[in-house]
Amino acid sequence: MDGDDSVKPPRRRWLVAAPLLLGAALCLVSRSREPDGRRPPASRQEASREEAPREEASREEAPRGASAEPPAPAGSAEPAAAVDDLPVAGPGPDDRHDGPAHPHPITPRHLEIQHENGLIALLHDAMSARNGARMRELVHEYRRAHPGDPSQLADGYEVIAACLEAPGEESRAAAAGYYAERRASTVRRFVRRICLEGS
Repeated sequence: MDGDDSVKPPRRRWLVAAPLLLGAALCLVSRSREPDGRRPPASRQEASREEAPREEASREEAPRGASAEPPAPAGSAEPAAAVDDLPVAGPGPDDRHDGPAHPHPITPRHLEIQHENGLIALLHDAMSARNGARMRELVHEYRRAHPGDPSQLADGYEVIAACLEAPGEESRAAAAGYYAERRASTVRRFVRRICLEGS
């Protein structure tokens, strides 16, 4: 009998604690949902897909003369239209900030930077694959599309391509010259690693 009494109190505690824990878990789950009962999106892409129907509904409710697009920022020569047809969020407190939007207009300069970064990523892929011929093709495209090249990145990638295609004294001397002269180049470490250290 005494043994049975000692077992009952822990069971009673568990019977009291289990509903409390279950209630707390349900409360946390219900708070993690949006006010309309949906789960919050896991990514920005899902958020933009979910916002599209809401925007259409808000456009239907807006008066006919009102525009859904935010006005162009004052003093801007660029149109306030993005490449992917998303509106641009204005800087003012009265500007529209609901739904997906770009924080600034996408200008031709932004597109140029994006293209340059894409070419550099492809050059790094070709360099990782030790494909000198592909690097030369991409360097040619880089020089054609971005003729200024103030950092002289194309020269560094061309030196690396030469080291991959024809390793020897000539390519090593060109790499040593680039490494010594272009001290601020972001390609310099790759020239050292691939051409001078041979790794």
